[in-house]
Amino acid sequence: MAMSTRSLLAVGVALLAAACGSVPAGTVGPAKSVTPTTSSSSGQQAATNLAHSSLLSTSWISATEGWALAAQPCGKATCTRLAHTTDGGQNWQVLPTPAARVQDGSVNCSVQACVSQISFASPEIGYLYGPALLMTTDGGQTWHADPGPQTETLTVAGRAVYRVTYTSTGCPGPCQPSLQEAAVGSASWRTLVGQLNEPGRSNSAQIVASGPNVLVALYGSLAGPVPAEADVYSAADAGGTWRQTADPCGGLGPNGPKQEEDLIALAAAPGGFFAGVCAPHNITSTFIITSADAGATWRPTAATPRGQWLGFVAAASPTRIAVASGALGGNGTDTAQLLITADGGRSWLTAATDTQSLSGGNPITGNAPAWVGFETPLVGHWLGDPHGIWTTTDGGRHWTRTAFR
Repeated sequence: MAMSTRSLLAVGVALLAAACGSVPAGTVGPAKSVTPTTSSSSGQQAATNLAHSSLLSTSWISATEGWALAAQPCGKATCTRLAHTTDGGQNWQVLPTPAARVQDGSVNCSVQACVSQISFASPEIGYLYGPALLMTTDGGQTWHADPGPQTETLTVAGRAVYRVTYTSTGCPGPCQPSLQEAAVGSASWRTLVGQLNEPGRSNSAQIVASGPNVLVALYGSLAGPVPAEADVYSAADAGGTWRQTADPCGGLGPNGPKQEEDLIALAAAPGGFFAGVCAPHNITSTFIITSADAGATWRPTAATPRGQWLGFVAAASPTRIAVASGALGGNGTDTAQLLITADGGRSWLTAATDTQSLSGGNPITGNAPAWVGFETPLVGHWLGDPHGIWTTTDGGRHWTRTAFR
């Protein structure tokens, strides 16, 4: 995962398929980086190591192989860092610096390419995006910019790539958002929906897919009194035919129709199963909804996971669901949480916690990152702080933190 160019959201589509149990305290393991010789064409200092880097996004194509996008202070600026692992994050190889920046307040992203997320489809083909779009066909050694519209979010689904694009910001949300599709590795995009409806104050967007079933959500901003119901689009034929639906959270919360409740995150699992996170507009709590019929109907889980602001959801099946804390900002420290259920939401267990130093978090926004995803039924990863990656090898039963460096 990983979801909005501006809020740096990303979501994992989990495959969590082992029994849940008690979780011991995580341990920190060593992680090493290999120093390459490289140069940058974007005016950034060439990468030599990952010291003091802060994670922004990761992408995994298997239990062991993944890529990381990070930001690193270099002089008075913030430099983009890319790294690759083939052993599940125990060792990282620093890749050449791409011709793209991260937003740190000193970069004009209307004239320079800026990125905030990374997504790989294969060992060779990957994407950097948000708001610019770059593609690699050699595993991240070189990147080629796509000169098209700005990219809000992007998802790889089988042999296809879907993205939500926009022309500019400040309307107050993205202007003229549209939905496009391309074959993996192709720079030729075709428009599926030319004009997506969006909330009055759009905050982010997300695309999730389960086989031929695809959902696209444009989320509203929960800040202020303006309604923030999401606009949702669905297709059951791999993007051939689209229909717009209402926010599925409405009326499903504990207060029923008396209180506005807004969709803020989605996840997909095989067989047309989807799960979502709903938040009352007052942001005092969150609850989980699921759909077993490709988003046609939704219902809340029997129990609400107890935790702080839960902003991410992942699902392996109707019975196995994971939720994680959303990205937090500010100063001081906070505790991120990862919760799991093995009975469809009738009960929830805390799988892991991570203390976040918010003042030392994301150098761009001050936020600590958040993302959860499972690459196999047993192996998964969770980002709970900017400097470490949590890994499970037993389907979520036990988790271990490895420093990212």
